[in-house]
Amino acid sequence: MKRLSNLKMTILSDNFVSTLIPPLIGEWGFSALIETDDTKILYDVGNSGYPVLYNAEKLGVDLSKIDYIVLSHGHSDHTGGFSNPELLKKLEGKIVIAHPSVFEKKLLNWSGKIEYIGIPMSLDEMEKHFHVILTSQPLEITEGVIFSGEVKRYGYDEYTAGLFTARDSSITGDHMKDDAALYMNTEKGLVVLTGCGHSGILNIINHAKEVTGENVYAAIGGFHLLSSPKDKVVKVSEELLKLDKVGPAHCSGNLIKSLIADHKDKFIDAGVGKVIKF
Repeated sequence: MKRLSNLKMTILSDNFVSTLIPPLIGEWGFSALIETDDTKILYDVGNSGYPVLYNAEKLGVDLSKIDYIVLSHGHSDHTGGFSNPELLKKLEGKIVIAHPSVFEKKLLNWSGKIEYIGIPMSLDEMEKHFHVILTSQPLEITEGVIFSGEVKRYGYDEYTAGLFTARDSSITGDHMKDDAALYMNTEKGLVVLTGCGHSGILNIINHAKEVTGENVYAAIGGFHLLSSPKDKVVKVSEELLKLDKVGPAHCSGNLIKSLIADHKDKFIDAGVGKVIKF
């Protein structure tokens, strides 16, 4: 697998903002721009899409120049940006890559009430605006960058409590088969980028190793530990700290962020405006 000599990641949407200059905005959700020497990939489009547009403009990012849109999974805080007409116009005609289950009817019940939290477009509607590639298998998008496809479980926890999907006339628990990461092979090793990490960040890391045959250098993105018991978060942090760099974002939770931040040499503050180079 080719190693990337230059990899640049810019966080365009997240719950937190990492820089005050220029003034940027955040919201619940996630979006990041990945740039290699010859390819630009937008990983997720955020919740409302407005922070993606606003922050991109402030940071000098031309969204019309991206080559691919990769969806981490079908939840609205990562795909809701498609309902923003201005963002939709800028992204029109691009190639969208996702797992086939991304278009399932996604439901949440954390508060005792069923909520719809799925992608705001059907596949038919999406294909009117984009060239859509759906795959459950790993896919090398460009040299050195792999879409994970469906993440294999290795016995570590997945984070799917309260999540359901409606199929035909039944509602079943959603094991988030559509939860997909990006694996990027740098000179230092693999950089793993997740949206929410519903598959379990430790499962994702092991899958990355199996798919690529490379060691993982860094993990960045949502690890979905915000509602996990302290002992489980501590155990995950101990495994993550075996990596060289860790950037908890979005739904990771404050505990894992503080545990990693205690190791300043390893911690990446992956909020809005952060530019990370490998």
